[in-house]
Amino acid sequence: MNIEIDKTYTFKLSNADEVVAKVVEEHPDHYVVSQPLSAVPTEKGIQLIYTVFTGNPQENARINKTAIAMVCFTREEVSDHYLEATTGIKPVRNSKILMG
Repeated sequence: MNIEIDKTYTFKLSNADEVVAKVVEEHPDHYVVSQPLSAVPTEKGIQLIYTVFTGNPQENARINKTAIAMVCFTREEVSDHYLEATTGIKPVRNSKILMG
């Protein structure tokens, strides 16, 4: 899998945490990501919360590749929720143009 810069990915860490983040840089031993959010199952479904509560959420973070068990593309609806949570922009999907 080729990781693309400025795309959102899901990282399954070796401690079982699941982190959703946008990759801003890739290095041989780590990724630099912006605004990492952790996926947490709740009774209402999956919620995204801050991965690090005491860190500055506006600063990029580093994820060491040795701490990653799996990287995958983020599901569309989770990616949309991530975008809304980090930017305030609510994506519109499957919109139709009414004519007539």
